[in-house]
Amino acid sequence: MFGNRSRSSEEHIATAYLVTHLCGATLGLQLARSLVDSYGSWAEGRLDSLPNELEYEIGQLLQLIEDTQEISLPRYPVIDAGLNRLRKLVHIDALWQRRLVKLAALEVMRTALCGKSAMWEVLRDIPAGETEDQHRELNALVSKQISTVTDLHHRAATDAFNRPDSEKSHTEHG
Repeated sequence: MFGNRSRSSEEHIATAYLVTHLCGATLGLQLARSLVDSYGSWAEGRLDSLPNELEYEIGQLLQLIEDTQEISLPRYPVIDAGLNRLRKLVHIDALWQRRLVKLAALEVMRTALCGKSAMWEVLRDIPAGETEDQHRELNALVSKQISTVTDLHHRAATDAFNRPDSEKSHTEHG
């Protein structure tokens, strides 16, 4: 909901920027859920906290939008739930069981996390934006996420481009 005062063009630009990142974060959350569903055991639990962390950060972003842009987005939880149901209905996770798809999915997540990191940096420049404590917290969280996904991305690349010994010996002898 918009406030009573007129908004400057800078405020409109900031709103568009924040809402664009909210859209990306929403899709990133669905990707994170799919990664956990499809590769959680392969990743040895290292991805398990990612969806909850992203939900927390989305909450922070929604609060920032409400506080600084005087806009409320009460339908966000409904949209998120709908996208999550659609993801499960389509059985998208079942399509991801190939090595190159795992590599690509982790690459997309890695890229998205880097974009989110850049957004948290830029938000320091938006008037009435996050506090230094929030910035440190969110920056530390995204740095941890980038590190985890980068490690898993390298592991997926090794898996994708190197046949397991059992496959090598089977094709060489058969």
